[in-house]
Amino acid sequence: MSTLRISGLASGMDVDSMVKEMMKAQRLPLDKLNQKKQLLEWQKDDYRSMNTLLSSLKDLSFSMKLTSSYRARTVTTSDESRITATASSSANPASYNISSVEKLASAATKVNAGALSKSSTEKIDANAGLYDQMTKFASYADSSSTGFDWKQGSIEKETQTVGTATDTIQLKGKNLESSLLLSSTVKVNGKDYEVVSSFSDPKSPGQVIVGQDGKLTFSEQLAANSSVSATYFTPDHTDTITAPGETKDFQLSKTSIVSGSLTTVAVKTSAGAVENYTVVSDKSLLTTGSKNVYVDEKTGLLSFADNLEKGAEISATYKENYLTFGIQTYDTDGKAVKQTFAVNGSTSLNTVINQINSSNVGVTAFYDTQTDRMTLTRSHTGNFNPNGDEINTTGDFLTWAARFDGNVTESGGENAVFTINGLKTERTSNTFAMNGVTFTLKQKFDTGSVSLAVGNNADDVVKNIKAFVDKYNETISKVKDKISEERYRKYDPLSDEEREAMTDKQAELWDEKAKSGLIKSDPILSSALNEMRQNMFAAVTDSSINPKYNQLAKIGITTSSNYLEGGKLVLEEAKLKKAIEDDPASVEKLFTNTSSVSSENGLMQRVYDTLGKAVNSIKDKAGNSLLVNSQFVIGKELNDLDTRIDAFNERLTRIENRYYSQFTAMEQAIQRSNQQSAYLSQ
Repeated sequence: MSTLRISGLASGMDVDSMVKEMMKAQRLPLDKLNQKKQLLEWQKDDYRSMNTLLSSLKDLSFSMKLTSSYRARTVTTSDESRITATASSSANPASYNISSVEKLASAATKVNAGALSKSSTEKIDANAGLYDQMTKFASYADSSSTGFDWKQGSIEKETQTVGTATDTIQLKGKNLESSLLLSSTVKVNGKDYEVVSSFSDPKSPGQVIVGQDGKLTFSEQLAANSSVSATYFTPDHTDTITAPGETKDFQLSKTSIVSGSLTTVAVKTSAGAVENYTVVSDKSLLTTGSKNVYVDEKTGLLSFADNLEKGAEISATYKENYLTFGIQTYDTDGKAVKQTFAVNGSTSLNTVINQINSSNVGVTAFYDTQTDRMTLTRSHTGNFNPNGDEINTTGDFLTWAARFDGNVTESGGENAVFTINGLKTERTSNTFAMNGVTFTLKQKFDTGSVSLAVGNNADDVVKNIKAFVDKYNETISKVKDKISEERYRKYDPLSDEEREAMTDKQAELWDEKAKSGLIKSDPILSSALNEMRQNMFAAVTDSSINPKYNQLAKIGITTSSNYLEGGKLVLEEAKLKKAIEDDPASVEKLFTNTSSVSSENGLMQRVYDTLGKAVNSIKDKAGNSLLVNSQFVIGKELNDLDTRIDAFNERLTRIENRYYSQFTAMEQAIQRSNQQSAYLSQ
């Protein structure tokens, strides 16, 4: 309920100023609550910043618990021009001798039989549609022998998401081209499925039967929400287009339309009437009022004589020119990898090449405009099909138009053959891994063996340990500085009025004092620092560690002589490196050993556990960005303060309203008195 306020109209008093002064005293407890809230917010921020530091050190200590941090390996080779090698942390110190490399691995390559173009003066355009320039190909003899095996029908592509687990799916197309069922391609979640005519008993996984009725039957159940993509073929295609506005031109979804396959176009008006338009081959027949429509068979553009109304529905059934071809290669297990490609007549040679190169068959196709020839090369070196060619092609396009016929021989596709430590062996690649060592063969040789030695890379191990020491020192320094800050209790957080009365610099200096020491001598952080010092310098008593290296000080890591630095580590790199070279296993276990007995745990396990407890304790106290106030101690205190502040603000509003009510009553009384005096003086 609002309070009527009359500010000194009768008395001439500045009521607003008087009420404001009277409310100052009433607001003092509220200022204290807001100051306490601000201190808690600052304290929360300080805790979280410290927790970020501790968490970062904890993450690094986890990495340093891993053996890979201490098993840096180096490989030296007697002749890097012939063989190079690198070693992973899993490699053990060892020596290798490669006495000969008989063969280097090579990728299988097929170079076509000759120029693609019929004439050297009128070459094919690799960026133009294949159908419109097929007469330029050397394979073209006449209209009955084009070298392309053009088909008339439609290439259909669709993707469905399986709602529930099933082994069957119905495609939108329900009348598939029976002769091309096995040329369909089906992928489930991006993985190719083999299209077969029937299943073996028992069924092999990864197979699918494509029915002429458009039903896909899988050899195994597909999980719910699986994505199924299919490319298949139908005798024709029907487009249904709704006019977006008054227009006479419409784009069919396909190009390279088969001549004469589209004879009529049905148009359904908004009133429901259906009119048939005759397809003409001469655009001049599109006279006003005629029921003619022209189709550009190359681009698939429909043009009517007159504008069709908005919302008119157009239906056109037609065929496209397309061809299919296939490529088969073999994977690392020697299993055939097949891919069928379907190409519309307006597709260019370069686009076909891109489709081959981006497919899963592992072949790189290339067309050289200078020589007018094509090549097919395996993406991987090696011989994956000992019984025949690595690259096999099917379909007239590759066989005749691209000229990869039976006279083309395959080169390459050989494994690397070499002798290592007296054993003759081979690999499909010139770069291969063996016992954690990755070798790279660079040239063939049969005289002068190459020796390789795998040893410890002490410098890298020192670098890893030094990185931890630096991070440890940085962390304890910042934490120590924070919990040692002076607390200036006379500097409370500024109220809005106090801040307005200061310059920006004065307010900044005040805030700096007010924020200082809010987590001074914090027991969680103090305890964490003390425990980490103990963790780092207590001996690791596991019997598998050489007593000469079971403490940090014994491998060249000691504490600073300056006690004010809070136990910073001092690293003597030369001594550490020598310890690593003399007994790498003991140094590794000093840091990484794990045991149910705490004294046997490695240094990193101890530090990791200590930091884990500290991080969780601080999170319980000050939370993190993922928690709400009700989930940690300071947050609960902030919620309580918010409740008290809201209640106090309501109380202040009531008091202010009461003051104004009292002054309003006084003003009204003075006004009545003035009116009576004026009446009596008449």
